[in-house]
Amino acid sequence: MNKTTLGNTEEMISCMGLGTMYFGTKVDEPTSFNILDSYVAQGGSFLDSANKYASWVPGFKGGESENLLSKWMKSRGVRQQMFITSKVGFQYSDVPRSLKKEIVISECEKSLKRLGVETIDLYFAHAYDANTPIEVTMEAFFQLKKQGKIRFAGASNFYGWQLSDANLVSCQQNWEGFCCLQQRHTYLEPGLRSDFGTQLLLTPEIQALCKTKNISLMAYSPLLGGAYVRNDRPIPVHYQSKSNEFRLVNLNETAEELQVSPNAVVLAWMMQCYSQIIPMVTGSSVIQLEENFKALSFTLTNEQIEKLNQAIDQPNKYS
Repeated sequence: MNKTTLGNTEEMISCMGLGTMYFGTKVDEPTSFNILDSYVAQGGSFLDSANKYASWVPGFKGGESENLLSKWMKSRGVRQQMFITSKVGFQYSDVPRSLKKEIVISECEKSLKRLGVETIDLYFAHAYDANTPIEVTMEAFFQLKKQGKIRFAGASNFYGWQLSDANLVSCQQNWEGFCCLQQRHTYLEPGLRSDFGTQLLLTPEIQALCKTKNISLMAYSPLLGGAYVRNDRPIPVHYQSKSNEFRLVNLNETAEELQVSPNAVVLAWMMQCYSQIIPMVTGSSVIQLEENFKALSFTLTNEQIEKLNQAIDQPNKYS
């Protein structure tokens, strides 16, 4: 697995991250360990977690993913080879949705303990907090970095202006700001005003901002929960349009040409297009993950990328 530079840092991270949201809850320990082993066998080292994973699953309260990663790293003796992330900001258990300084710091301490590490490699603000001044939040991240409890800070579910404000404040105070942004993103284009609740989309405007400012982009939910390949999982309503029907035809034709699954093409397209994006992949079995790894085995031609990016031919309604 190739590596790519993390934003404006000198850190090199895996070009494909492994999401661990349901490890230790919906995905049991033996299966989680097997998936982690398979990812590492492919040369991967970027493990993505959060404090609240997976508190919404009945019978669990949050922190299960971090606890499982700790157990797996200790059993394999691989902590030094892994690039570990966690997140703070969303509500879970008795912790409110907040990026107040005391919340950011106390939740980091909890995550460090659950993960069994002295330092979190990348710590995310999981969602923007309109009730806390951004300078207060950024000071908290700066303090954690200064104390050696985190190495880098990232943002997730931020609008472009919120990301800009955060990094402007950090620059003015001579603090390191957010080096990356993790948003919801996939091959299909959602409707302009699609509402995904607390999940924010990677828009062309945000993409252009991050490219200009050398902020790495990461994509969660890149495969729409299996909708590209499973007949029992329809394309979500937010992505149902004539334009996306056209894009799906091109996607499936490209997959057939390459003799791989549409999922592999989506991931390859994401990693190989002009603005490289790091997809967060996951699965409930090793077989699912290995199917995704096929995206690492081929390079899309310029013609294939052009086809995948092609828009539906529509008359100009303003002419």
